[in-house]
Amino acid sequence: MNASYSCVMSPIFRGIMETQKPAIRFKRRTIFIKKKLQLRYMALIILSVLSGLLIMAYELTFTLNELFDKYPVLLQPLYDHFPSIAYGFLYKLLIYIVLVVLISAILSHKMAGPIYRFEQTCKAVAKGDFSQRVHLRQGDQLTELQDEFNKMMDRVETEINNKK
Repeated sequence: MNASYSCVMSPIFRGIMETQKPAIRFKRRTIFIKKKLQLRYMALIILSVLSGLLIMAYELTFTLNELFDKYPVLLQPLYDHFPSIAYGFLYKLLIYIVLVVLISAILSHKMAGPIYRFEQTCKAVAKGDFSQRVHLRQGDQLTELQDEFNKMMDRVETEINNKK
């Protein structure tokens, strides 16, 4: 607490402020929770982006060759400066690919985390702990599945308790 405000606050309010603890937010500490699954997911995203880039590069090359065949004088300055243009393009392409890798890692993390939680809950249920429920973070994927799974486990636990 800031010392400059302590003389202004009443002792009761100061006591309340000192006893309140900040809300603890759950954060995962590792990016790769299910490494194999996440790497496959990332590879699919990266390959699809690279495929699109290759198709665009082919189309651009084909179009420029056609234009150069029709109008060689107009496009000669472009071909004269092509190495400097190509280096700039490759530099931007590298930055773009790095961004795609980072975004795919984040997306795969958002998928793998919930899957990992479901696996851990299923293992606990398989060992006989029917009180287990799946709790996902806000913003995670598969929240509808979480809700249905937890409803199912409520029903299973109720049925087991009724039979006792």
